[in-house]
Amino acid sequence: MRYRQSYSHELCAQVRTHFALSQTELADFLGISRALLANVEAGRRTLPYSALQRLFVLLRWMPAPGGEGPAAPEFTAEPTAAPDLPDRDELSYRRLYVQAAIAKIKLELMGRGRRQQTYARRHWALQVLRTGLATTTAPTAPALLKMWQIAAPHPEEDMLWLRLLAKDAADAPEPLTATERALRTARLRGLEAERTALDELLGAAPAPA
Repeated sequence: MRYRQSYSHELCAQVRTHFALSQTELADFLGISRALLANVEAGRRTLPYSALQRLFVLLRWMPAPGGEGPAAPEFTAEPTAAPDLPDRDELSYRRLYVQAAIAKIKLELMGRGRRQQTYARRHWALQVLRTGLATTTAPTAPALLKMWQIAAPHPEEDMLWLRLLAKDAADAPEPLTATERALRTARLRGLEAERTALDELLGAAPAPA
């Protein structure tokens, strides 16, 4: 099996997708900049030979027929105004509370809005790579053996890179379930409607003397 550098953009994209890696994470493993990897994936550049050697380390753990790793499993994913003019201070205080609650929910939806499938795939990929990158024995399949002879594994550096990935995964908040997202979205809409109503009431309430 021949691995030409002209195909490196396809190989990089396949590896990133399979192991749920960002461009920065794969670039760190390959020993190149994220900008160079972006140009490689866009077809504007080819991988340096040293980076291609590093890529072969991960390619070994892709599923057959290109590698000997496991195949990825399937990852499943309005108020009515009061008759009397209200107290302006109470309205202002309530609006501050509502605005803070809106900001909190939006932040949570953004921070925990990552798709469940991507989150699960990242944790699965860590298990595969933890075993794969610690392996120093050569593969038995002839095509993989030829690739492995070119590959340039750095066990200590590879495991450090993997530990950083694992830390990022551990620190990342768990994605919201579909029910949690729906409930938070419903609450967000209710709070935004309340904020609009409060703005209207504040416009009608008498200003402090």
